[in-house]
Amino acid sequence: MRAMTHEEMVMVTRRAKWATIITVRPDGVPYAIEGTPFETETEICFMINPNGGTSKNLKGSTHVLLKYTFASDDLEHWMGVSCLGSGRFVRDKKEIVEGWRLLGDVIGVDYSEQGRRFGAAPERSPMMAVKVISRTGRCSSRPGESLPPIYPDANKKSAGTA
Repeated sequence: MRAMTHEEMVMVTRRAKWATIITVRPDGVPYAIEGTPFETETEICFMINPNGGTSKNLKGSTHVLLKYTFASDDLEHWMGVSCLGSGRFVRDKKEIVEGWRLLGDVIGVDYSEQGRRFGAAPERSPMMAVKVISRTGRCSSRPGESLPPIYPDANKKSAGTA
């Protein structure tokens, strides 16, 4: 087992199709939902219910933890990345339209109609953005080894290292 490098953690978050979003309710109890992440130049984003629990929690505390975990079926190989950050709901029309395009790129779906619709009514937008403050990550690889072979292309370099 070893700590992951910053570059490895960024690569994992950029290739993930699923992550857990953890916030804190006003009574101090953790609250978690899952979503498909996509990234802008400066934030990790999701499309979630703009009137749900996460939205209500962000009004009291903007602290967010994003959790990404991967494991082989036999649990021999695994990795996990946690991103601590500050969350907000996006209300800028251009950011919303671009967010739907980026989500579509991740999923392989044309969301331009959703981008136009929510861009026209930004107060209803489901786009949540998290500015990452710090990352931690561990994996089952030994020191000096590359990442575990959990998903295709796991050890290819990412396009960037934000």
